[in-house]
This record gives sequence, structure tokens and C-alpha cells, in this order.
Amino acid sequence: MTGAGKNVRWSIKFTGAALAVILLLSAGCATNPDGTTEYKRTAVGALGGAAVGAGAGALIAGSGHRGTGALIGGVVGAAAGGAVGNYMDRQAAEMKRKLPEAAIAREGDKLYVALPSGILFDVDKAVIKPAAKDSIAKAAEVLVKYPDTYITVEGHTDSTGTTEYNQKLSERRAEAVRDQLLRDGVPASRVSARGYGESNPIADNSTPEGRQANRRVQLEIRPNEKLKAQQG
Repeated sequence: MTGAGKNVRWSIKFTGAALAVILLLSAGCATNPDGTTEYKRTAVGALGGAAVGAGAGALIAGSGHRGTGALIGGVVGAAAGGAVGNYMDRQAAEMKRKLPEAAIAREGDKLYVALPSGILFDVDKAVIKPAAKDSIAKAAEVLVKYPDTYITVEGHTDSTGTTEYNQKLSERRAEAVRDQLLRDGVPASRVSARGYGESNPIADNSTPEGRQANRRVQLEIRPNEKLKAQQG
């Protein structure tokens, strides 16, 4: 599929998410493994104030990620079972409880935690806002509690500006969040950072709402060798 085709596909999904969220919120709720309650099949959090709730693909879509993993809520654990699945489910539920502003999804044995850049950074900046450090500290607390994972901090931008500039900005933002996680106690051996620039949009860059959604930083959390061995 062409790049334009992908953008149209995810634009449709994102628009559908915004339109469907009212119905989804009225559909009932589900209990997570840690006892917390969340609405079925919604991200609950908001990307820059716009509710997102039409599947994990709307969070982790793009050329770098594919598939429609289980959105945290009513379908936790649908993507993977056994030791790995249980471990990631518990981590996801606790992350969601501590970070209600984040959108959290499972894809196979990986967990994705997405935060809108508007929460973390001022426009066109890569210095974390003082108020946002508390959110990162909460994420770090969960990551430290669940040590059998690796984390890649991924930075994404909209298409405003040059491709080169957006790539550099996404890298600086990913590195800033990584460094804050390290300061909050996550071992450096577990964390890396990568910028994707504008290459992995989740919404239509021709609209203000789409550009806002595309400006995000997300954590890709995956099992380490020790945890994979327990799956055995």
C-alpha cells in the first residue's frame, strides 16, 4: 500500500474513534487484573484533549508498527498468554491506573504507552515541562517494579516543517524522556530512544486535530530474555 493509502486508512480510523467514543463510553466497563475498572475498548486517556477509542492501531499505527493489539480495558490479555502475557497485563493495568492521561495498548507481547507531546513539551521544544515530570516519574515507578522488560522511547511529530527538522525534534524529545526515566531510577541498560519524525502518522496531517494526535511520545515495552524463557 502506498504512503497516501496508509494515511487515508489511519485517518478514517482516527475519525471513527472520535465519533464512536460516546457510544463506547456508554457500553459498560471492565475490571483489570489489578482490580481497577476501565471503560470497554477505549484508551480513556486523551491525545491533546481529543478522545481516542477505536483500537490499538490508532496508537501504534504507521510503517514502523502494524497490527491491532488489544486496547487496555475490556480485552486485556487477548494478545498473548502464559507468563509473558500475565506479566505484561499486570504491568499495563498498573500503568493505566497511574497514568489515566495516557493511551495504552497491547500488541502481541509488547506494550505501548502513548503520551501526547502537548502534555510533555511546549510547542517546538524538547525540554520536558515541569508538570509533566510527575507523569514520567509515575511511569518510571511502574517500569522499576516490573524489571523484566526493555523500553524504547519513541518520538513522533506531525508533518509541519521540514522532514529533517521533524526527525531531529523527535529524536531530542525521545532522548529527553529517556533521560528523565533514567533520573527516575530506570536502569540505563533497559532504555533506548528513537525518533521517527513524521514517518509514522496515526491521523491526517491536513487537519489541526490530526496534527495534534501525531505529535506524541510513546514507550514500547517488551519482555527481556529472562521473561521470555519463563514462557517456555
